[in-house]
Amino acid sequence: MMPICANGEFPVAGAKVLPRVLVLDNEPLVRWALTTGLRLGGFDAESAADAAEACRLARRLPHPEVVLLDAGLWEANPWRLLGQLREISPECRFLILAVAGQEVALPPWDVVAVIRKPFDLHDVVRLVSEALTCAGSGDRHGR
Repeated sequence: MMPICANGEFPVAGAKVLPRVLVLDNEPLVRWALTTGLRLGGFDAESAADAAEACRLARRLPHPEVVLLDAGLWEANPWRLLGQLREISPECRFLILAVAGQEVALPPWDVVAVIRKPFDLHDVVRLVSEALTCAGSGDRHGR
């Protein structure tokens, strides 16, 4: 039996499933720029404005393979949100968005890169691609 897509339609035979990327940032323009750039770069990108929405979207299948997370969203306990996302999607890779000069305490799991705002959209798309190809390598970079 052929699976049914989320929109209720049957998938096209041989259709390529795009890698899913979730963007979490409280600034609407940043979310729009990142999701649009990632979609143009060949990813299934969607965005969330807060932690609750991010967790809700992350639960949808397929789970995100990469999450871009604004460090400025973190509340008193940054590990809580990252832990929730990690529980939902254990294989997910994280890219942290941070304002230039902002101190970022990295979580105890793999973080592929810290992307400094303002960012170059082409670099972000490249870093997401790299995150997918280096999964499991434990790379940590500050960009």
